[in-house]
Amino acid sequence: MRLNKRASLLFLICLTAYLLLSLAVSFLLRRGGSYDLTFLLSAVAVSLPAFFVPALIFRRREGFARFKAPRFSHIMLCAAIGVGTVYLNQALSMLNGALLYNVDVESNSITAQTIAELDPLNMLLSLAIIPPISEEFLMRGTLLESWRRYSPWGAAVVTALLFALLHTAPSSLLVYFALGLLLAAVYLITRNVWLSVTVHFVNNFFSVAAALLLRFGAFAGLDGADAGEIAELMTGSPVSMLLASMLYAGLAAAFLVPLFFALRGIYRRNKLGAYSEEVYPEGSRIAVEPLYDPDTGEKLSMWSDPILWVTLGLLIALNVIAGLQEFGVIG
Repeated sequence: MRLNKRASLLFLICLTAYLLLSLAVSFLLRRGGSYDLTFLLSAVAVSLPAFFVPALIFRRREGFARFKAPRFSHIMLCAAIGVGTVYLNQALSMLNGALLYNVDVESNSITAQTIAELDPLNMLLSLAIIPPISEEFLMRGTLLESWRRYSPWGAAVVTALLFALLHTAPSSLLVYFALGLLLAAVYLITRNVWLSVTVHFVNNFFSVAAALLLRFGAFAGLDGADAGEIAELMTGSPVSMLLASMLYAGLAAAFLVPLFFALRGIYRRNKLGAYSEEVYPEGSRIAVEPLYDPDTGEKLSMWSDPILWVTLGLLIALNVIAGLQEFGVIG
């Protein structure tokens, strides 16, 4: 079995484990459990064993090179890229808001309210620290690393799509997909998962910080207002939301374009990441796996993998069900 198929099978196994562990946590908490316990278990007992641990095992079994600790300056540069993703997310969220104006998206409002009620330390751990590590090691550090040999940007699109579908929030699919593409771009340039983790962490941290500011009434003296009331006060007309989306998109571009050029320039100049020579550690299975068909001489494709298409089909089906729930079609 080729590397791309082994990686697809890994993701299918991880997805199955994620769904089963999520059901187990839901069953354990069905008779009464706090939101804090629910979110903490979702991170520690679901995300880590379903994503992080299998990714580490797979990388070790395939003989992937170890990720080196990045330089501090590179971490700071990627942290700044993370700030740019916050503006991009806000632009796309405003665009979503304009497109879905007067449409009741039930699950998103519930999620916003429950997040605002979490304990701050739990919020930081279960939303800003554990998910970026576990998701990045699987999506970028393992899947993208496995598939990039066949088609770097094709692999970036596929991992971004899987990343978006994995969140099962169809109304926010565009937001997650854009974030997935940016994270893939950071990884393809640097070939270091800790830098994509940095971007992901900063992005999630700002969401946590915003939830805490809203919770403690930091805006317009909204002391004691719940998430639903605050959301109503911050929602404008479709036109104003489109204008706000354009403003945030401009801020995102002002951050991201020069920062990505700087990151690319640093790694190209110093022959790091994507610009370094391929050096496979001893015992790596990648080093001996052919990239070209020995009969035709054509480059092997990642698109001919039935496991990948089955997994995509399963995720799309889950998102269709989630979408029907989000928009109140089914209870």
